[in-house]
Amino acid sequence: MPTPRRTSRPPSAHIALLQRQPLFGELEPEQLEQLLSYAKTHKVAAGTTLFSKGDPGTALFAILSGTIKITVPSADGREAVFNMLQDGDIFGEIALLDGNPRTADAVATVACELLVIERRDFLTFVERNPKVAIRIIELLCARLRWASEHFEEAVLENLPVRLARTLLRLIKNSEAKADSAKIKITQQELSQVLGASRESVNRQLRLWENQKWIELDRGGITVHSVSQLAASAKHPGDTRPVK
Repeated sequence: MPTPRRTSRPPSAHIALLQRQPLFGELEPEQLEQLLSYAKTHKVAAGTTLFSKGDPGTALFAILSGTIKITVPSADGREAVFNMLQDGDIFGEIALLDGNPRTADAVATVACELLVIERRDFLTFVERNPKVAIRIIELLCARLRWASEHFEEAVLENLPVRLARTLLRLIKNSEAKADSAKIKITQQELSQVLGASRESVNRQLRLWENQKWIELDRGGITVHSVSQLAASAKHPGDTRPVK
């Protein structure tokens, strides 16, 4: 991982972020403060590779601001995008816990501010706080369920349904106001997440834009009707498949 610039941020903001996480949400403020005593805050530029597949798992990351792409490159230069993580998400916990190499790359798609906790410090904290160990098991089970659902969608659902569900996942942790939310993701990145062509993704997005559900911006998508996307994701018959 490159050496990023150190920054400062009010501790209350860090505590609030951890309290929103299932992994740490039930800990007492004093325990969170103890955990944060191990943490360092960094800023990294867009395009920074935080770690690559095969690197040792030496740290846990929490996103204070920005977007991180979790991806695996192929031998021919293409890449499979597993997830797009945003403000409030944590990542890097699998290799952190088992000490084995990283299973994917993590790249900042925009300038990011991150909270970083080293493996040796995190394991010390877990040993002193058994509740965290239980939460880790629950988190890993949730990740396994997510992977299973993602595979099922890729095999069984048409593109509009998968696209609607992906957009809903991306705005879940965003600061959505009423029925609107802004997502920082390109159409190329969306196509990589979905395993579909950029042209097919663009056609479906243009259809929803014509229906005033979304608005396509440079480097992002503004969702004007979260409820319409939710209905499309829940009822496949209400969406028009893209050929």
